[in-house]
Parts: sequence; C-alpha cells; structure tokens
Amino acid sequence: MATVRGIVAFVDNLTDALMRYQVIFQFPETFFATHEDLIEFENKLVESLPKTCDVDGYDTGSGTTNFFVYTDSPLAALKHFRTYLGTNKVEKNLRVSYREVDGDAYTNVWPFRDPRPFDIDYPKGIDPFSAKSKRSIPKRSPPGVSKFETPAAAEWPSQ
Repeated sequence: MATVRGIVAFVDNLTDALMRYQVIFQFPETFFATHEDLIEFENKLVESLPKTCDVDGYDTGSGTTNFFVYTDSPLAALKHFRTYLGTNKVEKNLRVSYREVDGDAYTNVWPFRDPRPFDIDYPKGIDPFSAKSKRSIPKRSPPGVSKFETPAAAEWPSQ
C-alpha cells in the first residue's frame, strides 16, 4: 500500500514533468542579509504565484541567488511576482529568465529588453547586476520586437 508521502511525492514529480518551462528569479547573492530573509522571501514567492506554478527551491553561490519555478506560463508568473512582490528595491536587483525544461536557451523577461546572457553560474569577473552591465539594456525595442521576451545572448561581449 502506498504511503501518503509517497503519493504526494509522485504527484509533485508528475506536476513538474507536465510543466513546460523553468523560470529563474535571480538576485545578487548579497541581496538577502540573512538566511531567514531568504526563506521568508521564498515563502512569499510561493504565496504570490498562481497555483499553476511550482516553486522548486533556491540555490545560492557564485554571486547569485536563484529561485526555480516550474510553470506553463512564464509571463503570468512574472506578472504575479511583480504584482505582489515587485517593489522598487526588488526589481532593481532582479533578473528573470526562462527556458524549456529540457532546453538550454534562455529568454529574458526582466528587465524588459535585456539582451545580456543569462546563466545560473557566471564566469569570474562578470557581474550581471553591475551598473556597467545594465547599461547594455536598450531603452526601446526595435520595431516588431516584443519588449517582454528577449532571447538571451549566448555569451558576454569582450570586456
């Protein structure tokens, strides 16, 4: 006979398998002053996102803190996040990108029009949250190009 925990684990794994995209909410590693702040934010993230999203935890290190969310609608996840947690302080220190669960190519959705490469682990000397790095984000999208979804570049330009 299956245990309740076994059934819950099976349903969670099935839900993750049915979700098409992995959305990553990324902050500078120094954004959260304490581990308690990080856990509190994760709980707020779970509460703010629609039931169609599954928060799969976080990873911290190499200069960033990443929260992983599985969903079928990355833009809806971003909209809910911004509605409930999108303060000016948070949005200035945030990058959001998504990829297909089995894919490698990221699409940036925050900040709007961000063409910079997205990764969980950046090369030494690359700080995606620096003012210099942010200056590469154009103020306007080219005609016919959505400001909401910008394919991330494959690599950082030479410094």
